[in-house]
Amino acid sequence: MNPYRELGVRRVINACSTATHLGGSIVDPRVMDAMKNAAGQYVIMMELQDQVSKEIAELVGSEAGMITAGATSSLQLGAAACLLMGSGLEKHSIKPYERLQPIDGPWKSLIQRLPDTSGMRNEVILQRTHRNPYEFAYTSIGCRITYAGNEERCTVNELEDAITDDTCLIAFSSHREGSGVSLEETIKLGRRHGIPVVVDAAGNVLPRSNLKKYARSGADLIAVSGGKQIKGPNDTGILFGREDLIRMAKLQASPFNGLGRGMKVDRTQMVGLLVALRLFLEVTPEEEKTEFSSWSDRAQWVVDELKDLKGVSRAEVTAPEPWNVRAMVTFEDSISARDLAFSLRELDPSIWVETSMTGKRDNRIGIAFDCLNAGEEKEIVEALRAMLS
Repeated sequence: MNPYRELGVRRVINACSTATHLGGSIVDPRVMDAMKNAAGQYVIMMELQDQVSKEIAELVGSEAGMITAGATSSLQLGAAACLLMGSGLEKHSIKPYERLQPIDGPWKSLIQRLPDTSGMRNEVILQRTHRNPYEFAYTSIGCRITYAGNEERCTVNELEDAITDDTCLIAFSSHREGSGVSLEETIKLGRRHGIPVVVDAAGNVLPRSNLKKYARSGADLIAVSGGKQIKGPNDTGILFGREDLIRMAKLQASPFNGLGRGMKVDRTQMVGLLVALRLFLEVTPEEEKTEFSSWSDRAQWVVDELKDLKGVSRAEVTAPEPWNVRAMVTFEDSISARDLAFSLRELDPSIWVETSMTGKRDNRIGIAFDCLNAGEEKEIVEALRAMLS
């Protein structure tokens, strides 16, 4: 039985890697089994969060961790923890769990104040080269962003000059790690000024050693997605790092009635993400290398099939890192890669490839393999052949 087909929803061939709008990733059946088993009974949510988060912290090698409703939720709760440092929230505890009602009141005025940050240290420093669509996670809770450097570069001095008495955190985008001030230098700067560094590593968990690398880096908080390469539920994430900041973030998360109430994570998802993380980290470096190599082999097959087609000016395999493999297909000026990509989306099954949304500036498509099911590259090649002929 296919519930999507019954609803009239098309199957998707995902050749643009993990994407929230396409469902994240394909969840391992063992994860689904664990979620099904967890659904059959009640649990004290705070106790479950603490115990699962403790194991996650041990797996990645950090002081503490917690499960969130996605990487954006991790950034919001992490930034809120930085905002409220020194507010008095540190004095509160959610234990014992059995006394939920009596302890729900004392900090409510603090955690329900956001996004009103008037009179608070509410400035986030971000390198301009690290700008990204997810920085709204900071502004949505009442922070304002100050950008350092320009669109091409940022120096340590420029980053330091941007710091003021109102700065509550320095944000770092790991997918832009190669531009501007390095993570190492950013952390040194943050420590020199006593300002937390929050790393957005949502989709940067490959190679798998990255999780422990970030935990050892000295960054105060790290946010990752649970529903992308880790292959947990699509609406989960992990926030890990300093124990005091994680505790502050938990005090604002569901089931309490503050900022994170609307970022609820179900008990089944917590268990599912934990199992997914275990499976993800059980893969040995040798097995991981074989996995990346298989993506390269499939990419080369696609390139060989498409390189001589009419309208194709160039086809090649690109892999700036072993885990970042693409079959890149560039077209002649008579063909719009952007229009071609949209036409692929209109098919049944709907085929999604990577393409520039600005049209002719980059007249090519990219085909990623980390989310392709076996044999789906053949369907992509057949669809492109039909269109180009």
